[in-house]
Amino acid sequence: MRIFFLSVIILLFFSCKEDTLKQDSFSVNIQMQRDPGKINPFYATTSLGREVYQYIFTPLADFHPDNLELYPILIERLPEDVDTIINGVPYVAYKIDMKDDVLWSDGERLTNKDYLFTMQMIKHPLSKITAWKSYFEALKLVELDVNDDTKLTVYFEPNYMLSKEAALTTFVIPSHIFDVNENLLSKGISIFKNNYSTTDSLEIKVVETVNASDDYKTQIVQLGPYEIQDFQTDEYIQLKRKENYWGNNYPDNVFLHNHPNEMLFRFVPDEVGAVNMAKEGQLDIIKLKSSDLFLDMKEDSLFSSKFSFNIPQIMQYYFICINNTTDILKDRNVRVALSHLADVDDYIQNIDGGLGTRTIGHINPTKSYYNNSIMPIAYNPNKAKEILENNGWSDTDGNGVLDKGINGKRTALELDFFITGSSLSQSIALLFQESALKAGVKINIVSKSMALLRKENLNNYNYDLAALSATSDASPDDLYDRWHSSLAQPGTRNQSGYSNLEADDYIEQIRSTRNTERRKAAYLKVQEIMHQDQPVIFLYSPMQKILISKRLKGTTTAKRPGYLANSFSLSS
Repeated sequence: MRIFFLSVIILLFFSCKEDTLKQDSFSVNIQMQRDPGKINPFYATTSLGREVYQYIFTPLADFHPDNLELYPILIERLPEDVDTIINGVPYVAYKIDMKDDVLWSDGERLTNKDYLFTMQMIKHPLSKITAWKSYFEALKLVELDVNDDTKLTVYFEPNYMLSKEAALTTFVIPSHIFDVNENLLSKGISIFKNNYSTTDSLEIKVVETVNASDDYKTQIVQLGPYEIQDFQTDEYIQLKRKENYWGNNYPDNVFLHNHPNEMLFRFVPDEVGAVNMAKEGQLDIIKLKSSDLFLDMKEDSLFSSKFSFNIPQIMQYYFICINNTTDILKDRNVRVALSHLADVDDYIQNIDGGLGTRTIGHINPTKSYYNNSIMPIAYNPNKAKEILENNGWSDTDGNGVLDKGINGKRTALELDFFITGSSLSQSIALLFQESALKAGVKINIVSKSMALLRKENLNNYNYDLAALSATSDASPDDLYDRWHSSLAQPGTRNQSGYSNLEADDYIEQIRSTRNTERRKAAYLKVQEIMHQDQPVIFLYSPMQKILISKRLKGTTTAKRPGYLANSFSLSS
């Protein structure tokens, strides 16, 4: 009898062990539409890199995929806001307590010096981490605890809206890799001064070395649960799970999960091709842009028996960017008229399969400060023509296109509409072109890659209209970079060239207060102003269209990119 029970126990042990090994040795094949290029979050030029780097780079805290609330990752807890005064200067302080067992991928321990080094790199005038600089303008001091190298205090200007988010959602750069002799660290917070400059060749070399790491792949030393095992430009990136990963000590922290032992990101630009690969078992996760294909596959009983269909609302909106700096389009009346030519409800229903939510502005409709009292501009070509005619536009030569004397020259209302070639942008552009002609507006559709469009047109205001999208995060929206008048100049994120001093006042109020009620009032007001100005034609916020193999168990989220593959497990 004892032998029988012993045999049963042994069988159960090996059976459980076999199940564990099976669970631990699965891979996930993920479709991406193109090579993301740089996957370093400090240097990545597009949000596409996030789909890969979120598993390699780990911030101190992030917005949890379930409730979109800040959640500690590398730190013990979220710090409180502490108003304080130093030498008569007011600050808001955050005491940060890092976990003491966080290890870089080379086995070295994370310390407060790494945080200081990261801030120095963001602030340094020679650093190419330019996209992050505006978020840390309000950071004035970093104080390291001399008795505990996992503790530090950061000090921001007292009313910066994103001070806590900036302090905690930053990623970290390993100082022991790039600043072995502490040539940069030794400069402390002197680098934070606005007029800082240096001729120190050793310091400059450190900064240049970090800048040169912008497109590292296999050389990356970071804190996340995965590292790049292999990659092939324009073909794939293969991630492998780190062995003996420190994050395994925190099984409840979804950001530190490493359930699949391998994740393979395959770059498949053709969506039909991606679906065919999924049918053959070559892809487990697909994100589609085509609602028609998504809905067709959902009706395919054979395919839908193997894949789940997920449509989380995402923090993104589509819009037609208008160049506010041209002689024609700087006129608000013209921009309002153009907005009446966009049949947005039709776009959502008949182009995007109803998988979208109309928006009146740049604030995502899921946000608490979205202005629901504003009615979207109605599609009405006759109203558009009426507005234009009331503002001096007429068809003097009978060719069906309105014209007007501008700067002493008869100018036709003819506009170039740039698209990037996606089926969605093509469809919207064609419908917009058709509607515009009814109002006497001629639209020329120009197709160009996003890279060229950004370089040759958007960055220097060399365009009229452009079909674009913009993304945001769960954090409160900082409107400064994209909409403030001071940035209505070439090469900035204010690609429309929008400028309104009244809007600037509210944008600055939003940015300079941590009081949520005052900030909400300013959000509501700036949406009113911009609705009247129509700096761009706001269209709608799409639903994400994610197909996930039923062999996997996992959930989707509004947090970009819509899922966390590291948390997926095998279905039982």
